[in-house]
Amino acid sequence: MKEERFHDETILVMGGYENEVAVKYNSFAPPLFQTVSYPLKNAEEGRRIFDPDDPYSNYVYTRRDNPTNHILEERMAQVEGGEAGLATSSGMAAIFQIAAFLLSAGAECVISNRVYTRVFELFTKTFARYGVKVHVVKDPTNLDEWSALTNQKTQLLYVETPSNPGLVIADIKRLAEIGDAYGAPLVVDNTLATPIATKPLLLGAAAVVESVSKYISGNGSVLAGMVVTKKEWVDQMRQGQYLQCGIAPSPFNSWLCLLGMETLCLRMVRHTESALRVAGYLEAHPKVARVNYPGLKSHPQHDLARRQMNGLFGGLLSFCLKDESLSAAYRVMDSCRIITQAIHENATRSIICHPPSTNFRSLSEKELAEAQIPGGLIRLSIGIENSDDLLEDLESALTHV
Repeated sequence: MKEERFHDETILVMGGYENEVAVKYNSFAPPLFQTVSYPLKNAEEGRRIFDPDDPYSNYVYTRRDNPTNHILEERMAQVEGGEAGLATSSGMAAIFQIAAFLLSAGAECVISNRVYTRVFELFTKTFARYGVKVHVVKDPTNLDEWSALTNQKTQLLYVETPSNPGLVIADIKRLAEIGDAYGAPLVVDNTLATPIATKPLLLGAAAVVESVSKYISGNGSVLAGMVVTKKEWVDQMRQGQYLQCGIAPSPFNSWLCLLGMETLCLRMVRHTESALRVAGYLEAHPKVARVNYPGLKSHPQHDLARRQMNGLFGGLLSFCLKDESLSAAYRVMDSCRIITQAIHENATRSIICHPPSTNFRSLSEKELAEAQIPGGLIRLSIGIENSDDLLEDLESALTHV
């Protein structure tokens, strides 16, 4: 199934599991191959599978490939508009995989400072430890800053858009052009947008990473990730770090992701509609100082987000109270009855958390300030519940400030 022939909604239901594949397995739903290894036809087949000079290939061990994982990889590649996908055990594993593949000791890379904490640490601590010089862009919307930090030694540009938790929108097309001028591939974390809203590869990015634990699977029950890029790179990664590090996902998790993907388009519309309503309510509330949501006209990159995200701004937003104290933020979160406190986002259930004291706590005060994550910032992930119930829950919670 080629993406240019079908719309996203169709790809999300059938991609990677077209009629001929379904007939082969004689199953309406994609089958779950919950196995580690596969019987060989004979000894010669085993030799051929491991012969680097023989084009013959077949399933031999799930750490390298698995039919269920392969269907997910095909489906993700089709909906992202890429040549091939590589499923991983988590979103972080996907980022590690593509970065480890592209970077070498002594190389340089340029990353946005508006990224998830563990991603920031992966580059500035882990890869830096192995001889990679990491340049950090303090304002990912400033193209001049990206240009100034990119040079002939740059082997990777990395950006997350929208960013978590500040919801900053980066211009993918322009960043890809900056990278192309130096032969530096742009890698985009597309988790918060999803391929339904944004297709970075069609805007010039060289690779896309997704935490399919979020919107793709949908309900917070799966830990898995995905890299989508050119087939040549996927083939090389699969025979290299992918095997060496053992970062393949469980086939069961891939199977759950395939089921979740079928409703992704429907869910993204609902997430966006409800989040836009909640963001507007919070922006007008007398106890709220600021709301970060790209769907609001007040957002500094609203026009870019509208063009780049196909009008589907997603369900994640963040806000600050006028009372900037930590106790005020805690009281609001502790008073919610429907909205769940958890360190997760982009699920069918609405989730609230305090990033500065939880998943961004390892950042220094200076790093938090540079990433514009104030001490009172509250992150809110809007699910698919009735929005009236969510507004009533927030209204009640805000009375405790």
